[in-house]
Amino acid sequence: MIPVSLTNLLILGMFAALFLLGGLWLLAVWHERRQERRARRKVVLCRICGHIYDNPELKRISACPSCGSLNEVTQPRPI
Repeated sequence: MIPVSLTNLLILGMFAALFLLGGLWLLAVWHERRQERRARRKVVLCRICGHIYDNPELKRISACPSCGSLNEVTQPRPI
């Protein structure tokens, strides 16, 4: 059996908790970015009036509800 002092045991426990929280945080960030990419596939930016609208059918060319111009699917740049 390996002798471990209480101080070393607490430090190991804190490092384990820190790594666990860091891993969970990275997983949450990855999941959020993945959802944002999926949502951006359905968004179209009008090249004439700049209106951003949804394209739920994922058509290649869609009409802007604001000005009526036809637009190709191009996602807006992330902020």
